[in-house]
Amino acid sequence: MKRILVLSTLMLIAAITKLNSQSLFNTSSQSHGIELGGFARSGLFINKADNDIGIPVVFADLSLKAEAGDNVNYGAYADLRYRYAGEYGTAIDKLDLREAWAAWYTPYSELKAGKQIIKWSRMDFFSLQDMISPRNDLYRSFDPSDKDLANISISLSLNPSENISIETVLIPSYRPSVVYTDLMDIPPPVEIKEINANDYSSVSYGVRAAFFFRNFSAGISYFDGYNLLPGIGIDSVIISNSSPALILKEKTYKTRVLGADFEILLGKNIIRAEGRWSDPDDNYKDKEYVKLPDIQWTAGIERFFGDFRVIAEYSWKYLLDYEKPVAEPVFPDESAFQQIFTLPPAQISELTRQQLASFNRLYNYQVEENSHYTGISLGWEKSNALFKPSLSVIYNITAGEYMLHPVMETEPADNIDIILGAEIYNGFSNSLFDMINDHLNSVFAGIRVDF
Repeated sequence: MKRILVLSTLMLIAAITKLNSQSLFNTSSQSHGIELGGFARSGLFINKADNDIGIPVVFADLSLKAEAGDNVNYGAYADLRYRYAGEYGTAIDKLDLREAWAAWYTPYSELKAGKQIIKWSRMDFFSLQDMISPRNDLYRSFDPSDKDLANISISLSLNPSENISIETVLIPSYRPSVVYTDLMDIPPPVEIKEINANDYSSVSYGVRAAFFFRNFSAGISYFDGYNLLPGIGIDSVIISNSSPALILKEKTYKTRVLGADFEILLGKNIIRAEGRWSDPDDNYKDKEYVKLPDIQWTAGIERFFGDFRVIAEYSWKYLLDYEKPVAEPVFPDESAFQQIFTLPPAQISELTRQQLASFNRLYNYQVEENSHYTGISLGWEKSNALFKPSLSVIYNITAGEYMLHPVMETEPADNIDIILGAEIYNGFSNSLFDMINDHLNSVFAGIRVDF
């Protein structure tokens, strides 16, 4: 807590001394081509759990960024992050190299290697082709981009003409996305082990070709590698009269994904569409943590009405080789587990496998054969406006879940942002959002100073 107060004080001092000044660490030079910068920020999340209002998350972040090179022959970038925080009763004191990569350029190619974030999707809500970089959707921040995680990778882009770009990405090591189970109420007989990325040593790769024309662009991609989001599988079952236990573990699998997209400018409208076919290498009938193969597409429109921006998207998903789940997709309570452990070992394993298979179906939104989703974003984009309100809404029509994300941002002086907002998750009983919303439903506030 003392470090948070110290860092917050430094932020305020920096804000006072910079009200009418330029960037403090902007030290770019023609001879060296080096830029240093970053930001300091502090914030808190307030929520109401068990009828008590509390502050489960309070944090202070420091980012130091360095960029070098002429961006013609070579370039390099690094983003070092430090976080000191209290999150849901856990103290965080962490230094992390968020991104660090070097690049070599020629007139027709770009070779980049290091820890980098790679995004292929054009969409705002339903990013169907983002299969390279994992995510941590539990990361508490008022900047949505902080949820993107970098991965060690090597990318080579070839540009045979101004209308064509071909990018190949090689991922030698696996880094998973973060699952929601840490915020779920898991009954005491159950223990869930985190995934061990070292168990998955095969290389993943992806290829994307993009085509650019006047007012129109399109792309096609192929990915062959590990699924970013792990599932939950059985590790072991301990049968004991005194303390029976069910040991689960996060597990992943190889998958193939073929995607395509386009974007077209029609007057004041930007029309986007994207689709993908996903086919896991393993069979979900044999391994409870594997997804069903599916086809999904999304379409959206973006338009400005003066300084008011509207983005709307719709998505549909169809499950191939569909079968209804054979069990309820929720963990039984402790008393139900005690009854299960009185059964023969083979029956315990099979019931557990069916239960986990249904839970993974729920987690991946694969309970129903067809699923429909919508998303809308409204925002005031006027550059010199003192207040910039925005609202994002995602609604899962099939599951009856929705997420609201209202934000009010103000910039009282150059390089200073004050943010107020909320994250609201709601779903029917025993839905995914119902399992996590006690922790994630929050009002948040923070300040950020760029230097």
